[in-house]
Amino acid sequence: MDGTPDPSTRLRCLGAAGLTARAPAPKLAAMLIRRSFLGLVGGAQLALAGCARAVVGSSGPHPTRAGAVGPGTAGAGAASRFARLNGFCAGAAPIGAAEREARQERARKLLRDRGLDALVAEAGPSMQYFAGDAWQRSERPLLLVLPVRGEAFFVGPAFEEGRLREKLVGRGELRAWQEHEDPYALAAAGLCERGGCAGTRVALEPTMRYFVSTGLARAGRGISFEDGSAVVDACRMVKSAAELALLRRANEATKAALRAAAAELSVGMGENDLRELVQGAQEAAGLTSIWALVLFGPNAAFPHGTAERRPLAEGDLVLVDTGGDLHGYQSDITRTWSLGAVSAEKRRVFDTVLRAQDAALAAIRPGARCGDVDAAARRVIGGAGFGGDYERFTHRLGHGIGLEGHERPYLVRGSETRLEPGMTMSNEPGIYIPGQLGVRIEDIVAVTETGAEVFGPRVRSLDAPFGDPT
Repeated sequence: MDGTPDPSTRLRCLGAAGLTARAPAPKLAAMLIRRSFLGLVGGAQLALAGCARAVVGSSGPHPTRAGAVGPGTAGAGAASRFARLNGFCAGAAPIGAAEREARQERARKLLRDRGLDALVAEAGPSMQYFAGDAWQRSERPLLLVLPVRGEAFFVGPAFEEGRLREKLVGRGELRAWQEHEDPYALAAAGLCERGGCAGTRVALEPTMRYFVSTGLARAGRGISFEDGSAVVDACRMVKSAAELALLRRANEATKAALRAAAAELSVGMGENDLRELVQGAQEAAGLTSIWALVLFGPNAAFPHGTAERRPLAEGDLVLVDTGGDLHGYQSDITRTWSLGAVSAEKRRVFDTVLRAQDAALAAIRPGARCGDVDAAARRVIGGAGFGGDYERFTHRLGHGIGLEGHERPYLVRGSETRLEPGMTMSNEPGIYIPGQLGVRIEDIVAVTETGAEVFGPRVRSLDAPFGDPT
């Protein structure tokens, strides 16, 4: 489902001492992403239910998302129940070294075209995109320096050298710093060696934390550090064939798992019971870092959930928003369906949301403005009497998806970003009526040369909420 941007402070420009007048002051916007919120809601759910299920975490280089599960943690019973999904993701190939090298060359070209001399990224999705495996951010910075001229190099803590070489660096250059040393000075020295100091212009990846950017600015006197969003976004927003294949398989797996879990519904079941089944089914299909939001009846009027618990009753609408990870690439699917017969009004709300999704899908094509796609869905909902603003459709239409569950581009009012073939995003209109119901339908869509591809089967109606099986 749609939520807030990346949790890290999003660097748009630097205004620290030592920077040129080219960069205005930074805007800090640290916010919780949806999965963090779900972790909080999920914890409240478990506490209220008197459940003792442990929350899985990690302090290593592959952190488990809040509210998510790793391999083998959804419960043996839930996973074994869905053994028929085993092998669903078999054969899906991770991104290889040749593609990562091509990504670096693409970034170098973009840097040259903009008169920039290097890109610096810290641990996170952008480093993963250019260098390989994921690494958790901490107070000890790990930096990737990608110069236009010369080889890329890493700057990282010396005591992690063995693991860094296993995960990221390989035989490449690692400038290791001891605990009392300044990592930023090592990065600045490497930049000066490859392009000189005076007049050097360096792009910083947009989610870099403020203390890292100011550390670089302090150490790199004479170097101009600038916003690298244009370079990073131009690389990451348009997916390769290999990325599209992973996203397609991951989202097909989540849809197959939802269909299987929905068959287990029964009156009196708790939201956490279904959550376990949804997670277990996706684990059986081969996904990891699985998260799930499960809401029954009026609880679904809260788009990101509520701490209130409700057992499933005949005639309830069920909303499940869930996804997982396949070789680093994300799925994110929402389905709403009913247990038994529902009122005419609930059916009308559902049909309106489905028509809004249809209208948005028809608007997704190369050259279309993201804001216009959002407007296409909103016109349908407004025309049905639910308000054409944010009265009942309370969030933007969609978000980009790739290595992150939420990344650019965003389908939101006023966005002038033009869609291009290879961009991937969610299409997820919703209607939320407090105290009554919530309906959301979400698919992941790729822009093609002529229109759009939906990954996996679409919803056909309230009576066929999982479409045709793959």
